[in-house]
Amino acid sequence: MKTGLKHRTHAINLPAPVPVLKPLEEQGLDLVAAVAAPPLPGIFPRPIMRTIVWYYSLALGGCCHMQLPSKTLILKRGEMFIFSPDCLHGFTLPKGKPYYRIFWAWRSPPLVPFVKPEEGQYLMIKVSEQKIRRLQYLHAACRKMVRAIDQFTPFKLLNIRMEIELLFAQTYIAPDLTGTPAVQFDLAQRWMKEHIATRDAVGVLCNYLAIAPVTLNRLFNRRLKISPQAYFQNLKMKCARTWLQSGISVKAVAYQLGYKDPSNFSHAYKRHTGVAPTEHGLRHNCAPG
Repeated sequence: MKTGLKHRTHAINLPAPVPVLKPLEEQGLDLVAAVAAPPLPGIFPRPIMRTIVWYYSLALGGCCHMQLPSKTLILKRGEMFIFSPDCLHGFTLPKGKPYYRIFWAWRSPPLVPFVKPEEGQYLMIKVSEQKIRRLQYLHAACRKMVRAIDQFTPFKLLNIRMEIELLFAQTYIAPDLTGTPAVQFDLAQRWMKEHIATRDAVGVLCNYLAIAPVTLNRLFNRRLKISPQAYFQNLKMKCARTWLQSGISVKAVAYQLGYKDPSNFSHAYKRHTGVAPTEHGLRHNCAPG
């Protein structure tokens, strides 16, 4: 089931809801549920009550009123909450109004101390569109994992939870600047330098930054007048030349740069520099003092 809703200019597409699954409890996973769905008939309104888990909830659109003992909040797109188990809260919907969200339910307290609310309290932030996309990606990854649980699932979920909490903490403690083009470009350059052997680097980088390929292309073309693919290839060849001139073999350089076949690296290097990689190594080794 896919449900579409326009919230301003943002399309909301949600997969079929994933119910709270007993196998998650039986297998001892910290994740109790990862749900992406509009409120279903019979669930709302939800009276003010306590829970026994830690809820991380992100509003995607529509209209919903969160009821607290002392006030009512109208939830808007991009508002994210972490509720402690004893936090008294409930939800009501205006008649005829839909509401869309994703949420996680965890057994244990937050791993990052900065985002652990006091007993009976909650924390709230407003996240950027970039972070909404990243959180949706992480949520989808959780749903995929719980459908095929193996011995690595607890560790994968731990990594995802840590990323969610770090994203929350960075926004909660400091102004959110990660959505600005300048910061995105700096992050992209740093990521490429630190992941020089990555295949399909542009695709992986877009997931890391939670931006579309067209946005990444725009970042690089505006600043360097080249595509991110060309920039990454330039970095690879620059590293290759440095390593070759230091005496590392062509085969070793190829593997360090992520090539499966050294001959593919040799062709790419010659196409980029005009000389074979062996020539660069020999020239350096034979160069005078």
